[in-house]
Amino acid sequence: MLRVRDLLRVPLMTLAVLSIAGVGATSSDYLAGSLTKLEPQAIYSADPHDSWNRILYLLFTRRVECRLTEEFHQPGPMEQVRAMGNPTLAVTSRSFERIEGGDRAIDPLYPNFFSSKGAESVLGDPQFDELKQGLKDALAEPGQRPPLHRALMQADVWAAFETLSWEADGPLASRAREALPMLAQFIRKLALTSEEIASLPNNYLATQATAQLPALFDARSGWIEVEWFPDRLHDVAVNYRRATRIFLKPTSSPQKFLIDVNKRIHRRKEPLPDFAKQLDAATIVLEVLLIDSDGQVVPSPLTYEMEIRSFAKDSEGRFQKTIVTQYELSRKSLLANPSSGGLVRVAEDQPAYLPSSGNDYTFASPLASGKVPGTPILATLRRRCQSCHGDDITSVFTFEMKLGPGRAPRVRQLPVVEGLHAAYVAKQKAAERSFKSLQQMR
Repeated sequence: MLRVRDLLRVPLMTLAVLSIAGVGATSSDYLAGSLTKLEPQAIYSADPHDSWNRILYLLFTRRVECRLTEEFHQPGPMEQVRAMGNPTLAVTSRSFERIEGGDRAIDPLYPNFFSSKGAESVLGDPQFDELKQGLKDALAEPGQRPPLHRALMQADVWAAFETLSWEADGPLASRAREALPMLAQFIRKLALTSEEIASLPNNYLATQATAQLPALFDARSGWIEVEWFPDRLHDVAVNYRRATRIFLKPTSSPQKFLIDVNKRIHRRKEPLPDFAKQLDAATIVLEVLLIDSDGQVVPSPLTYEMEIRSFAKDSEGRFQKTIVTQYELSRKSLLANPSSGGLVRVAEDQPAYLPSSGNDYTFASPLASGKVPGTPILATLRRRCQSCHGDDITSVFTFEMKLGPGRAPRVRQLPVVEGLHAAYVAKQKAAERSFKSLQQMR
């Protein structure tokens, strides 16, 4: 079913896509990260049948039929298909099955890009009655669960509310309308005070202490947060429920880099004609927004996902290769040990679903190609990145814009401690119709 918001999502070839990958995989194991069976996981409590675990299970866990690229070396016939960024791609003619658990940096009720299949997964029988019962049990709980638990659950329930709010037509529309008020009540019950939000762990800094994450927030590190235009497709794709921050590490000093870039913009030239030569690395960080107890959209210190691209060079400074690493939030890991940060490393040879278009930021999207149209294609994280960033994965789409008439803004360095972009996104969300609809139900 085509939804109104999807009309805004025309395929674009030059938009960044965050790569999504399974955890703990090898390049030949397409089942790495897949569950062995459909069942609730012990995420929010040790009891898998706790109401919150049941809700999470219904929103996220499902079987996914997919075709595999040649990276997985599966026997059997292959066919050539066209996919985003891949004019010819060899994939299996038959489908394979994974059971996705969802404890990672993805939104619930997938797939939902030009598809209602994800929403239908909880609106059909018996899942709909199970979801209602889970929500009733959660709403009936006396008292409140810890702030970190509520923050993570609110972000997921909020995403589910927005997905179901688009199901206004079709045979399951009445069920969507029945579920929405219950989801809205749960979002309100999950709300945190401003003090509780401030007390949430900064899981990026926690992970940095135990893993080799770049020191993005250290002014001495050579990293800078930049903004050219404030509106970003990553923010739009999630209806402003998360804020996307862009960090660059120039080969020159940050000051010289910004002067050179802005000189080119003033002359109406490409800001960065050679990304790999002028940058040592580029990183994108997605941060969670929350609804506080006053009903306001506010930034939080929680990092949801990040992607690091390092541009390896030889001793003469010539580009050799782009090294891709991704980190995704694991709810279970963060709740079990907040000091760990809960961000799980994903290597470039681990499984990842290919996007259906350049502005598809979702999970397990069906691709309309080959003999089995409507089936997701599972490749590796590196190939997913190549689908939008090119074979060498060097493009930085923050700067790949065609300037129209009039004066273009200057690229500016943002003070990282102030979180200016998150505040901007929160303001955009507060003005959105979907948020106002939620406020009326709360």
